[in-house]
Amino acid sequence: MLHPHPYTIMTMPRILSTVLLVSVLAFTPFSSHAQLGVAAGLNFASIDDIDVAGGRGNFDSATGYHIGAFYDLGLGPAGLRLGLFYRDMGDVDVSLAGLRESFDVSMIDIPVDFRFNVLATPVIRPYILAGPVFSFASTDNDDFDDALTDVQVGGNVGLGLSVNIGVARLFPELRYSVGLSRFLEDDAAVRGVRFTADDTQRQNSVMLRLGILF
Repeated sequence: MLHPHPYTIMTMPRILSTVLLVSVLAFTPFSSHAQLGVAAGLNFASIDDIDVAGGRGNFDSATGYHIGAFYDLGLGPAGLRLGLFYRDMGDVDVSLAGLRESFDVSMIDIPVDFRFNVLATPVIRPYILAGPVFSFASTDNDDFDDALTDVQVGGNVGLGLSVNIGVARLFPELRYSVGLSRFLEDDAAVRGVRFTADDTQRQNSVMLRLGILF
């Protein structure tokens, strides 16, 4: 069962909703091509190892899912896409100084994607995307919850297709998200085991996503 911090429960949804709403309202007057859509997909995460007393802390890869909504603002051959997603990273197994632990990490992601069309046809439009993503993390393991960095910053790059099916437009995408800030705090303890995260200790993810605009 997930036990996020009270701050996350009470305050974070308001912050996220306000950020998304302000961003949407700021850009709406400039284009009649803005649309709301929904998207979901799978994510495959990898986490760098860390230094611990007497050795290394090894993190296994995790597989999870994500679901959310996005606001697509077309600007000719380019575009801006703002999103709000819930991401379950899945169960992360880690070995810390002989201790074997497992914890489930969830994220609230706010990606800001800049989209550039590669080729325009009536039915299919390939595009590339890039931009920052701001993530608010929590976990169901109280020991790791204190060690986890609450607010993380990453970068998204990806490829996608805009497919016109008449009544709607589909957006299959392949994304790669690289962590630009720490996944765990640089100095923390889990069940009495003190560890220090490397400067390169990050959380990276490959994502397969399908979006739809009506």
